[in-house]
Amino acid sequence: MKQKVYLNIGEAFFTSSHFEIRTILGSCVSVCLFQTDNGFSAINHILLPGSLDAKEEKQSLRYGITSMELMINEFVKHGIPRTQLKAKIFGGSQSNRLTTNKAGEKNIQFVKEFLSTEKIPILSQDIGGEQYRKLSFHTDSYDVFITKIQPNLVMEVQTQELHFESKVRERMVKKSSIFTF
Repeated sequence: MKQKVYLNIGEAFFTSSHFEIRTILGSCVSVCLFQTDNGFSAINHILLPGSLDAKEEKQSLRYGITSMELMINEFVKHGIPRTQLKAKIFGGSQSNRLTTNKAGEKNIQFVKEFLSTEKIPILSQDIGGEQYRKLSFHTDSYDVFITKIQPNLVMEVQTQELHFESKVRERMVKKSSIFTF
């Protein structure tokens, strides 16, 4: 039986073992990276593409640029060139109730441009739209299962996402970082 890991906003997970990694995505985006020949895989949960504060950006995995670079560097440390990586991307929804910042669209655009620049192919994706997603990434098969959350549950998920975001902000104030590898 695979061990389950729950990924929160601003976290990443890298492994060569068999796990089921779960997360819930609204406007956030998760990128699953893997290399099938030796069984390494990684996933992140990106809140925003970057920050206006360069120091904060480099210290937090909630920013896409930091999270993506960290994940790719872990593969390289294990002798896996970035040219052998494959990606699957998920999330980036935009609720009609939260139309001000277009965070979902910005996250999707960032991830696609980043992967294109790194020449990492996107094998599959489920992005955009208005529904939130429950994601389950299986590191033994590289399969990703998505459950779309019904519109009547969106408010509950948005409340949870705001709670997670406030917890991330609290951690940043405490100057602690979470790196799961």
